Amino acid sequence: MKINGKKVFAAINDTGRAIQLLSAASKFLLVIFILCIVYGGTAQGKIADNVVRLHIVANSDKQTDQELKLKVRDAILTHMHEKYPDGADRKEAADYLKSSLPLIKQIASDVMKENGSDESVNVKYGVYAFPTKEYDGLALPAGMYEAIRVELGEAKGQNWWCIMFPPLCVADASSLRLDEQAMSRLRQELGDDNYRLITDITNKGNVPVKIKFRIIELVESSKIRLAEIISKLF
Repeated sequence: MKINGKKVFAAINDTGRAIQLLSAASKFLLVIFILCIVYGGTAQGKIADNVVRLHIVANSDKQTDQELKLKVRDAILTHMHEKYPDGADRKEAADYLKSSLPLIKQIASDVMKENGSDESVNVKYGVYAFPTKEYDGLALPAGMYEAIRVELGEAKGQNWWCIMFPPLCVADASSLRLDEQAMSRLRQELGDDNYRLITDITNKGNVPVKIKFRIIELVESSKIRLAEIISKLF
């Protein structure tokens, strides 16, 4: 069989061009992937830097434990509604919440005892992983946030989340709606772009905002899952 040299060289050239195109496409996708990771981490970090959250974890998913969780929540928020420092900025609010940990623990323990439970209560302030959570007119993407964490008993039940700064829970614990002053303060701290990111996401339209939000959500959720896998391995 006679080999056609021109066809062989043409095939080699075509293959080379295809490899170059694939290589260029791979590099382009890699750049997009890196940009998404950088954007997601930066945007979520900016949001987290201006938020302090409240996280209450029930002893279990039994109805009695879930009801206790809500009673503890109500008692803590009633106290905060009366004592939370008006006009506090993020640092002042965080300092106040940290100094209030013993009192919050006492409030939660008293509610537990009053309802016939001898389960322990653990209250701490730190940085914790949160899933995406939507409130009334506001959504926070998944990621790491500073928070007060109230653990009731074994803390294996369903969670209750809220925002302590800006004072969403404090301003209106019943509807979880931020008041106008708190929203204005949040907008000043976050800037217009990040503010629209967490407020416009609750609307049906605004596709660009939804895409940006989902990028943050995907990046931060992946980081959390990876951290969980690593912690289990070591």
